[in-house]
Amino acid sequence: MKKLLFFDIDGTIVSEDASRTIPASTHQALQALHQNGHLCFVNTGRSYAEVDSCVRDMEFDGFICGCGTNILYQNEELFANTIPFSLGNKIIQDLESCSLEWLLEGHDSVYYSNRPYRTHIGDFKREHLTIIPDACRIVPPEKAKDLTFDKFCVCLHKDSNFSDFQAKYKDILTFIDRKNNFYEIMPRGFSKASGIRFLENYFKISQENTIAVGDSTNDLSMLEYAGFSIAMGNGAKELFPVVDYVTQPLLKDGIFCAMKHLELI
Repeated sequence: MKKLLFFDIDGTIVSEDASRTIPASTHQALQALHQNGHLCFVNTGRSYAEVDSCVRDMEFDGFICGCGTNILYQNEELFANTIPFSLGNKIIQDLESCSLEWLLEGHDSVYYSNRPYRTHIGDFKREHLTIIPDACRIVPPEKAKDLTFDKFCVCLHKDSNFSDFQAKYKDILTFIDRKNNFYEIMPRGFSKASGIRFLENYFKISQENTIAVGDSTNDLSMLEYAGFSIAMGNGAKELFPVVDYVTQPLLKDGIFCAMKHLELI
């Protein structure tokens, strides 16, 4: 029976240390899955612009990006939900008025303020300027208008007024608390699980034949939704009681071991 498989990136496919290691066994597992007729997708909170070239070049059939807001299959865009300019402009104005540091994420570009950052968003900015310099756009907040983005992230500092921002947008946006004053935010109704549902319908594959693999709490929506869920051994311990199977850590051939356990390879 053909399976639809979904993999997070950081901590699942690629190590989170500076080496950004992808085990050779992960490539072997993906190749074997394809040979056995299964479909493999990245399922990430990152926009497509933020996906490392090393991941784009792997043996994946496609990508669910931006928490279900952008879906690609064999280089064809099947679905896109971009925040309208009118709403996006209001969001940016309110991010500024509430003193929230921001990263706007789109299919082709990511946007940062030209102001100095005090929070973890500054770390992302430095990383993106190194890893994806061609996609990184630095804009003065007063000129940040009509920008194309699907979702965004914010970080709070001592002068931030997050409660007012969240209260204003709680009915149209979903807020994922990533801890340490960091929030991932997307239009309501979109998630890693909604991306899986879209591809179930597209390929006419039932939910029971979907498999999700992740390592962190922002993977919960897809792990709880999929027919079978797998947590990486290096992942957040909160996932372990939720999933159907805990595999070895990423660097101990976790993906390969999980696929062997399921007898898919």
